[in-house]
Amino acid sequence: MCLIKYAFDEQRIATITFNRDEKRNAINEEMAGQILDRLEDAEKDDVRVVILRANAGVNVWSAGHDVSELNPFDLYSENPTLKLSRKIQSVPFPVIAMVEGSVHGGGVILLLSADIVMAAENADLAIASNKLGIPLSIDVHAYWLRVMGIHKAKELLFTAGVITAKDAYHAGLYNRVTNRSELEQVTKELAQRITRCSPEAVAATKRQLNLIAAQSSISEEGRTDLAEQSSQVLQSLDTKERIAAILKSLNGNR
Repeated sequence: MCLIKYAFDEQRIATITFNRDEKRNAINEEMAGQILDRLEDAEKDDVRVVILRANAGVNVWSAGHDVSELNPFDLYSENPTLKLSRKIQSVPFPVIAMVEGSVHGGGVILLLSADIVMAAENADLAIASNKLGIPLSIDVHAYWLRVMGIHKAKELLFTAGVITAKDAYHAGLYNRVTNRSELEQVTKELAQRITRCSPEAVAATKRQLNLIAAQSSISEEGRTDLAEQSSQVLQSLDTKERIAAILKSLNGNR
C-alpha cells in the first residue's frame, strides 16, 4: 500500500506527500519505512531540498504516532516518529515541512526536526503526551527548548492544549504563516532560493547547526535518573488506564 507519494523536479526539489488521509496521516511503521526509503532515494538522486507535505485540502497534516501501534515499553528505541526525526536531521539537504492542516503528537516532533516550517493559517498544533501519561524523551524536550523557548514549551506540554498557527509562528516553531492558497507557491519559492546556494555549504551549515543544538550539559547520572523517572510514569496504573481508554475509543470509532 502506498502511504506516501514521492516526486522531484528538474531543480532537484523533491516532494514527499503523506497519503494516509483516512487515518489523518498517523505515522505507523509501514508509513515511516516508506518515508525513510524515499529520503534515502533523495540522497542517491542528489536532491537539493525535500518538502514534506500532506495532500492538498486536508484538515490534518499529521495526527502523529499511530496510537494503535503504541508500545509504551519500547517507546524510544523503536518509535517510528523518532526514527524519522533522526533521519530528517541527518540528511545533508534541507527538509522543509509544508504544513496545511492541524498537527498533533508525533507530527509536532517532525516539525521540530525539520529545517524550515512553512505553515498555512489552519496549522494549529497540540501534543497530548502528558494527557496520555507518556513522557517524552530528554532529547525531544531539549529540541522544544531550542526551538520554542521554555515558557511556551511548558504551556503546550503541561496543558496538552492547542495553539494557533499564529502563536506557533511567534514562538519560533513556524518560519512563516500564509494563506492556504499561497502556501505551495511560497514554499516552492523558498526551496528554489536554497537551490541557488552551494549544496556543500548548505549541508555543512545544517550539520554544524544541528551539532551545536544537540549539545547538552546533562550528566550521564542525570540522564539515568530522568530515564528511570520516565519508566516509572510509563508503568504506572494511571498511564495504562489512559492508553487503554484511547485504544478503546479508537476501536469504537471503526
